[in-house]
Amino acid sequence: MKKILIASNVVLLATTLILAYVLLFTGTELVKLPNDTRTTVKYAPDLRELVMSEMRDYLVIMAEIQQGIAENNPEKIYEAASRQGQASIDETPARLLKLSPLACKQMGFQGHHLFQAIADSAKTNYNPQTTVKQMAALTNNCVACHATYKVVVE
Repeated sequence: MKKILIASNVVLLATTLILAYVLLFTGTELVKLPNDTRTTVKYAPDLRELVMSEMRDYLVIMAEIQQGIAENNPEKIYEAASRQGQASIDETPARLLKLSPLACKQMGFQGHHLFQAIADSAKTNYNPQTTVKQMAALTNNCVACHATYKVVVE
């Protein structure tokens, strides 16, 4: 019985050590896609974080808009979409605009314009089908940008 207990403890210890090694030392390499042909956009760490934060905010707002559609609540849609609408374009740092490729800027501005269009139509003449179509256009804009560019730290 003692031998079985010792053997099982040895197996458990070996498994734990192997798992610790795998988790600590083998998971630290970046995975590189072999055919990643996206254009690399290099930003200083603070600008990259700003861009990444804005993209996360896009997702939060898009979820809020979808919730507003589900609740048939145009005010919720308006409030959410307005946060990334026209007003947010004015807050874009000049440094970011200077470093971004033209097509990347155009996609970014298009995203803000689409958010503004969603806000405007929710406020003036709300129609859930229109908002769904606008969300599809916005999502397609995001997909196109992510398929074209990758943002890295310079």
